[in-house]
Amino acid sequence: MTPHWILSLDGIGKDFVFHHQQGTRIVVFEQFSHQFYPGSATILTGPSGAGKSTLLRMIYATYRTESGSIRVRHRDDLVDIAAARPAMIYALRKHTIGYVSQFLRVVPRVSALDTVIEPLLARNMDPEQARKKGKALLERLNIPSNMWHLSATTFSGGEQQRINLARGFIAPFPILLLDEPTASLDLKNRRTVIDLIKEALADNTCVIGVFHDPADHREFAGHTIDLADMIHQEMKQPCPEKD
Repeated sequence: MTPHWILSLDGIGKDFVFHHQQGTRIVVFEQFSHQFYPGSATILTGPSGAGKSTLLRMIYATYRTESGSIRVRHRDDLVDIAAARPAMIYALRKHTIGYVSQFLRVVPRVSALDTVIEPLLARNMDPEQARKKGKALLERLNIPSNMWHLSATTFSGGEQQRINLARGFIAPFPILLLDEPTASLDLKNRRTVIDLIKEALADNTCVIGVFHDPADHREFAGHTIDLADMIHQEMKQPCPEKD
């Protein structure tokens, strides 16, 4: 029996208009459709400006979708992210769609451990259990225990990336969006992240990610979408994102 999709993009469109540059319009997606399934890995490829990070942000509702629908199975409901109200977006991010961006959004005076376990506390997990799980994940990602109480602002860029990854993997999500999760990691920590992704896939998570290292592509042997094929003819300038 063919499994049900968990996420369906139907004729989505996205463009950017630069009003300070004579209203220049750059089309990123036009009538793009695709379905994603539980337990599958989809790798987004293409040159800088092809829209890889933009697609993840549209699914996460950080970017508005100009046309089409982004339907997701959220518990017992079918929700169109493109038309969802803020309260529903919050619920989706709390329970259904996880997102690891390229950069950690640091909150001053909040410890690294508290930053990591926040998704668990949002689900009303017992604080002590959440802290235990958070410590285990930080240890696995080689963040020194004598620094867990410090604000993430005190960590190096690479350490902040690993704290960001710990926060992204701390709670199980049916859909997990990953924007260059292995970038700038050393071999040991890259291996840990690869293992975390494989464990998520084994738990039936739908993983959609941007990976520039071909070795990562071979690790998952999943489906690949080359967004270079989707670039509109008008799109000859860089897209306003860092892919």
